[in-house]
Amino acid sequence: MSAPLDILLPPAGSGPGVLVVHPWWGLNQTVRDYGAALADAGFVVGLADAFAGSVVTGQDEAQGLLDQYWQTAPSVLTQAFDQLAANPAVRGGVSGLGFSFGGFQLLGLQEKLPLRRLVTYYADREVTLKVPVLGHFAETDPFADDQEGMIAALAAAGAPSEAIAYPGTRHWFAEKDRPEFDAPAAQSAFDRAVAFLKG
Repeated sequence: MSAPLDILLPPAGSGPGVLVVHPWWGLNQTVRDYGAALADAGFVVGLADAFAGSVVTGQDEAQGLLDQYWQTAPSVLTQAFDQLAANPAVRGGVSGLGFSFGGFQLLGLQEKLPLRRLVTYYADREVTLKVPVLGHFAETDPFADDQEGMIAALAAAGAPSEAIAYPGTRHWFAEKDRPEFDAPAAQSAFDRAVAFLKG
């Protein structure tokens, strides 16, 4: 069975592909709006859904979704990548962009999928980096397992890979529906993501 995938086209009708993977809340409106902004910036955006349509707002509910879908997520996201890569509107390969859970999953998948580049938001994972990665990090993040290690790995990888920690921010700083949202930092991260994905 095919993975659920909503595809958003840019104004030009074609462009580089970007697979966007949601955080543990599910594919909510905030992620959909982010994807729409990427499409407006010239990308063919695939909005992957690893949680079969479930969307929550509470942390306990979100943890429940992680527990329920953790084992199936890599397969679902691999199918989503394949669908996006096969779309005739995609020109120049497919990159990935993930928020937290989504970033963690894509960091693992970049070891075997032919991703062009990868942007992550507040995600760390011990992996062998196979593609250039731009990592956005909060200054204060109690959910990070080894943020310092991930930042060091990106620094060691060298340009174009890069790690950016945004002063005064917390986990979820780039998600406009969360109380931790920091509009200037979120905009800066988005602008950097667009430039990196076009590089």
